[in-house]
Amino acid sequence: MKSSLDPSIPFPFVTCLLAACLLTTGLAQAHGSFHERITGISKLIQSQPQDAQLYLKRGEVYREHEEWGKALADCDTARKLDPAIDVDLLRGRTLLESGSPQQALPLLNDFINRHPDQPQALLCRARTHSKLDQPTEAIADYRAALKRTANPEPDLIQETADALAAQGSANEAVQVLAAGLEKLGAVPSLVLRAMDLEISIRDFDAALIRVDAMQKSAPRPEPWMAKRASILAQAGRIPESKAAWQALADHLNALPNLERGSHAMSKLAQDAKLALASLDSQAGSDQDSPPRSIVKP
Repeated sequence: MKSSLDPSIPFPFVTCLLAACLLTTGLAQAHGSFHERITGISKLIQSQPQDAQLYLKRGEVYREHEEWGKALADCDTARKLDPAIDVDLLRGRTLLESGSPQQALPLLNDFINRHPDQPQALLCRARTHSKLDQPTEAIADYRAALKRTANPEPDLIQETADALAAQGSANEAVQVLAAGLEKLGAVPSLVLRAMDLEISIRDFDAALIRVDAMQKSAPRPEPWMAKRASILAQAGRIPESKAAWQALADHLNALPNLERGSHAMSKLAQDAKLALASLDSQAGSDQDSPPRSIVKP
């Protein structure tokens, strides 16, 4: 189990809290939106029962709600009404997400042969190759999907970088994240992933530059102060790490009582205290070698 000071898992208690809030809100919104959309499309189908596109549209909504059988049934109805309609992407994506990548792959191959520049299809096939343990093919599709997406979402950028890193291409993964950050701005999830990869290839200076930039722009600098101190320790720069942890401890002590007593700030204060104690115990070690874990869980 890794400590909260491990740079690869930056302050999970904050991350989990934010993720839980976003997930709860998103699910509530999606639930209401789903029923409204299905009702609306179904009413249109009642008045236009021969419109194949309406079935395809409803099938996509069912897929988003993970009602796989209904999504596939609407695909079949759309194809019967209009044999020329292209349902392979929706069928392939539904089969992939329902746990049948082997069945999804030929459908996606056929669709991409007809539409080679469709980024959503390329992304779907990349995920299919990943599920089938075909990393070379997956990475090729991730690269193509990213290249053909005019305004990529952070998730696509990070997913592509993760696929590259998993196959030992951490340097290219960092380049993908850097290009995404240049286009989208300082998206925290992408910044953190870029830092993790830079640390993994021992490009500590690049990681520290990112931390400093985030610390200057973040509403609360304290987590980034701790991140900086932790990276310095990872780099073997023990005196600088100790000074950074002490600066964080002093900063926290100077906060008003209500701020200092919050859960997040109390946790950071404890991290700083433990890190300083651990660094003191390492004072006699070789500072040119990689440091030992700062805190044991």
